[in-house]
Amino acid sequence: MASIALIGADGSGKTTIARKLMESPPVPLKYLYMGLNIESSNYALPTSRIVYYLKVYKYKKKNQHLKKEKLKNLSLHKLHDDRKNDPRGKLGAAARLLNRLGEEWYRLMISRIFQFRGFVVLYDRQFIFDAATSAEGEDLKRQRLSSRIHRWILEKLYEKPDMTIFLEAPAEVLFARKGEADLEYLEGRNRAFLKVGKTLDNFIRVDATQPEDAVFTAVCLHIKNFFDNKDQNHLTKYEEGIN
Repeated sequence: MASIALIGADGSGKTTIARKLMESPPVPLKYLYMGLNIESSNYALPTSRIVYYLKVYKYKKKNQHLKKEKLKNLSLHKLHDDRKNDPRGKLGAAARLLNRLGEEWYRLMISRIFQFRGFVVLYDRQFIFDAATSAEGEDLKRQRLSSRIHRWILEKLYEKPDMTIFLEAPAEVLFARKGEADLEYLEGRNRAFLKVGKTLDNFIRVDATQPEDAVFTAVCLHIKNFFDNKDQNHLTKYEEGIN
């Protein structure tokens, strides 16, 4: 069938709209989380889950002085920041790279199985966008080699979604909704999404500042139009083939 990626910075409403789509699907859908948060993943390699919970355990043990509420709502951004001073060096970086690639291709395999069974797969986030927003400009040059290799592999070799819907909102709006990242980070995310979107077919921008129901309606309409056009193209090719 096909895959649809629902993307946007923190606070854009990705998970909320994805949940509404699964409750009232415009086409036969299967949900697949395609982001970095292993705890939120409905499919993940056992190795990824083990590594994640070990990281959380080590972080909480190291930061016992923090309030329980802050530890309970631990941000993955903080866990990734702590890796900058990782003492394991090149060996640890290589092991992380192999596990991340294995995780990403594992979820792609799950997606293909769903599509083979006749479903459209709805991606909540998408790895190629996470890689693109990991660093910009001079920060990109300072990334460790394994991170640059990972980014290159995703950009050049990883399967792109058939359709991408970008829930777009200004950084100020996103920050007011969740307050989990600063304005500069959120603006950088938006820029990176648009930059990657220019390289993709069927990249659609939806105004995420609208009321939730309006955003949901717009997303459903774009999905229906995409598949109506796709079916029409298939019919046209079929008719050309028999004439």
